Amino acid sequence: MTINAELGQNLKALKKRFGQSDDMMFYSFTYGNGKCDACLVYIDGLTENQLLAEYIISPVQTAAEHQKEPAETPLSSISFGYRHTRLSSLEDVEADILSGKSVLLAEGWKEALSFDTETFKMRDIEEPASEVLERGPRIGFVEKLRTNTALLREQSGDPNLQIKEITLGERTKKRLAVAYIRDIAPDYVVKEVIKRLNSITIDDIPESGAIEQLIEDNTFSIFPTILTTERPDRVMGALLEGRVSVLVDGTPFTLLMPATVDEFIHSPDDYNQRWIPVTFLRLLRYTCILITIYLPGLYIALVTFHAGLLPTRMAVTIAGSRLNVPFPPFVEALIMIFTIEMIREAGLRLPKPIGQTIGLIGGVVIGQAAVQANIVSAMMVIVVSVTALASFTAPSYVFNFPLRLIRIFSMILSAILGLYGLIMCYLLVIGHLMRLKSFGQDYIIPIMAQPGQDLKDTIVRLPTHLLKKRPTRKETKDKIRQR
Repeated sequence: MTINAELGQNLKALKKRFGQSDDMMFYSFTYGNGKCDACLVYIDGLTENQLLAEYIISPVQTAAEHQKEPAETPLSSISFGYRHTRLSSLEDVEADILSGKSVLLAEGWKEALSFDTETFKMRDIEEPASEVLERGPRIGFVEKLRTNTALLREQSGDPNLQIKEITLGERTKKRLAVAYIRDIAPDYVVKEVIKRLNSITIDDIPESGAIEQLIEDNTFSIFPTILTTERPDRVMGALLEGRVSVLVDGTPFTLLMPATVDEFIHSPDDYNQRWIPVTFLRLLRYTCILITIYLPGLYIALVTFHAGLLPTRMAVTIAGSRLNVPFPPFVEALIMIFTIEMIREAGLRLPKPIGQTIGLIGGVVIGQAAVQANIVSAMMVIVVSVTALASFTAPSYVFNFPLRLIRIFSMILSAILGLYGLIMCYLLVIGHLMRLKSFGQDYIIPIMAQPGQDLKDTIVRLPTHLLKKRPTRKETKDKIRQR
């Protein structure tokens, strides 16, 4: 619907659309010695009201005083103190008003001006609490989209960095930004991301997690195929490897795609430290992931079915600790894991000081009391505690949850089939990971099938001066990182 030359018709259409909202302001005024009418439309609370008269209304009236026919004064010829854009449809007027901008309409003008006068309150730029690094920038994204894109520009300085904005949401219009580097990112990945975003038809986009669920490749997989981060430096590093980022207005969490399984295990800190300690830490993380998944199942299988594989002294010690325990090892492990998960969830929902106290005291007291009451054995408490501690070494929290689910699955198969069940669990997980795709790229590639260049920065990380090329499996346009 185009803007009408009659101001009254435009205001009538807008008031019908917005209804009787008390925060919707229609400030009418005259200019040109009272000969012409104009109206400034904005939402109270999203706009800096005291600036409207000084930088919008006053320039209109001043320009009209020097014109013989104020009604014929074009909007574009007036000098305003704020950046503004020209609008030609009432749909654009409505969208800008709802985003916090002020829109000026006038009698005899078939267009409107939109002013960037929004005063959205946001928190300061600070280090993300979910991704704390030992060495690296202490900045993170905030809830304002334009601030986040500016942080990317500040991090990059590359003219090939492209930022394409998209508006989603049938009712609540939410702005998104698709960021990629033009001469690095594969065209088919960029097109696929934009295609999936444009196919979304939903009333509201509450957070980037909703978009992640709507555009991911395999909805029924427990493994995430899109990486989430709050750090601009991590996003910039991903863009330089040929990936695409999606930033959403109203949330600091940014999506990165395509994603591979090793990227959930790597940390931005890995590239800020020397390669020897980083390699050790990566090996530690991979080992801890195996411990998280298979240690309880291995213990259950050995104690229940394959006690002969244990050293004699260890077998006697385990048998002595379980002498008065009424439950089989599987039930013991299930009780302890359920208790740890309950403490973890309670500590997450409670205020921080109380949550930390509950986690520390609850774990120690409950574990000690359970052993003294002969509900579980001391060895089972050690196994489950080490497993829970190992699960926290994964840098990505969203990758931690699938590991916990697989751990329970491995325990069930081990309790039924012993070591054969544990091996079956391993094969099922590997087979599932090899079937997964993330925007056309493999989620996991076996070590023997990976190009030699990529092996320099997977499980281990070689010195930086040897990482001359970008990852081959990303299919980037520009293959060279160091010339």
